[in-house]
Amino acid sequence: MSVRQPQGTPSRLRYWLFDLLRVMVTLSMVAVAAGAVGWARQQQQAHPWTRDGQVLGNVAQVAPQVAGPVIAVHVTDNQRVAKGDVLFDIDPAPFEQAVRRAEAELAKAQAEAAAPGQTETAAHAAAMDAVRAELSLARRQLGSTRVTAPVNGFVTNLELAAGTYAAAGTPQIVLIDADAFWVEGYFKETDLASIHPGDAAVVVLMSHPERPLDGRVASIAHGIERRNVGRAPGDLAQVSPTFEWIRLAQRIPVRIELIDPPADVPLRIGTTASVTVRPSAAADIAPNAADGRAGGG
Repeated sequence: MSVRQPQGTPSRLRYWLFDLLRVMVTLSMVAVAAGAVGWARQQQQAHPWTRDGQVLGNVAQVAPQVAGPVIAVHVTDNQRVAKGDVLFDIDPAPFEQAVRRAEAELAKAQAEAAAPGQTETAAHAAAMDAVRAELSLARRQLGSTRVTAPVNGFVTNLELAAGTYAAAGTPQIVLIDADAFWVEGYFKETDLASIHPGDAAVVVLMSHPERPLDGRVASIAHGIERRNVGRAPGDLAQVSPTFEWIRLAQRIPVRIELIDPPADVPLRIGTTASVTVRPSAAADIAPNAADGRAGGG
């Protein structure tokens, strides 16, 4: 006489195996995700990366040393100029008159000193020196009516036109120094332990993603603006509300020096860049060596 299996046993076993399979798949997916997160964190620590970067550079504000109306502008907007190129001219007529007047004063003083019976005194010598100084200043001011480029660079946002009265010491033209570009990468403070001056870096411009640029960590900023402070002495601190369960890492500027950027990749101040730092082997070994010395002591 055969023993009958309880009704529905194969069906329950099949459901049990199916549930077990689902749990195993879920656990496998969780393990893969955890491994991916751990790998990404390890890679971030080994090769700090940020897409929050900007191209920066030196900006020269060109101001005349003498005042007067502008009679000619010799450059156009966005033009590249070389150091010493003429940018604009100020009306030289008043300064030419000042030179002629100083020359006449010098000739008069020399004639008086050479007159018969005239003896050289300390007062006469001082007066002669003063006249020569006036002439030298007049000639220098005349030469300053022609304003030249102090650096190799690019004229930008040109608004100067002939007829404008240019005040001495007031910038009239802005030049972007063509030889002084760098990239500022804003890294999370948690990445700074893996970044050291001298580390190699790779910069990718958003405008030219196919042309990565070689760079080097030049320096790391020692501070950023404090937000929770009063705007003026004596003001109360302005403390912003925060979420206790969320702590956002501050971003610290890291200056990246570009190494021989190609001439066909234009650099423009303010454009976006991604920066990857490749910590040097020496930087990785130094902390370990320091730990070994501390442990040995």
